[in-house]
Amino acid sequence: MSDPSQRKVDTRVVVETPEGVDFQFIIAGPGSRAYAWLVDMIFKVAIIVVVSVSLSILGAFGEVGEGVATGAILFAMFLLDWFYGSLFEALWNGQTPGKKSAGLRVVRTNGTPIDVTSAIGRNFLRIADMQPTIPIFFPIPSGLAAIVLFFYTFGMISMLMTRRLQRLGDLVFDTMVVDERREWISRAGGLTARVEALTRAECPRKFSVPERTLAVIERLFETDRIISEARREEIARPLSEALRNRLGYQDPAPDPRNPHTFFQTQGFRHTQFILRVLKTFAQDPTGAKSPARPEDRSNRTGTGRGPQVNLSGRRTVSDAEAMRLIAGGPGS
Repeated sequence: MSDPSQRKVDTRVVVETPEGVDFQFIIAGPGSRAYAWLVDMIFKVAIIVVVSVSLSILGAFGEVGEGVATGAILFAMFLLDWFYGSLFEALWNGQTPGKKSAGLRVVRTNGTPIDVTSAIGRNFLRIADMQPTIPIFFPIPSGLAAIVLFFYTFGMISMLMTRRLQRLGDLVFDTMVVDERREWISRAGGLTARVEALTRAECPRKFSVPERTLAVIERLFETDRIISEARREEIARPLSEALRNRLGYQDPAPDPRNPHTFFQTQGFRHTQFILRVLKTFAQDPTGAKSPARPEDRSNRTGTGRGPQVNLSGRRTVSDAEAMRLIAGGPGS
């Protein structure tokens, strides 16, 4: 008989980068996606109500005004149906207001951010996921009206048959919806034991770093990653430069009395800098060295191929964000 643990449903997906760094994603289930859809639907209805109220003034111009108002409302409904999700996901990096409230994000199956083509395409194919549809007719004074019910049957079948819970639009455009919410876990010390923390005087701009950025830094130094120091320095460079710009940090000038030390450290200055950032902001991303809470001292760890990122009283990094951070910096 097979081990019962091997028969459990697991919605985690591990993506390995060419640098040998693993990113673990948790696939969003139908429940959380339905919640995000409901929030987005509320937003759409609110927009239609605002447009309708704003155009009600045209009713004073008689039938012509009413016709223009009705046409404008129908046009607004068309735009919302076809372009609401597309534009938000393209501009908000894979999120709509509903997905953002639910902690979800659309990414490509290799973990990279979604592009404009994928955002538009997967949303345009939503009409296929909605099938079959059932129209319900009812009488009104001027004739018959109909309400079309969408059951998303095809989309649900597609999600149940794919490991990443992908609907038809996701399958065609190679995307998946991930859950970015994470548990809070403690952080193993020692990584920054011999590193000097940054001072406020060295950072004239912001003196805060998002916790997800700290988690990305710690991922880079996981002991099970076989990465040379030179390769780690190369990977750390874009994140280091973005953090320097955020904090306003400038490398100190060489010490005239001992210039050799300066040049010896230049080969790994990006690696050393992000370790100093981790040393400074690991306990509190705002820079305050508050003591760890009792509940944060538990030593829970994630699962996957290797040790997962640990933070001091902070949640683990969102892996969809981690892929962006290494490529494009820490954000706000």
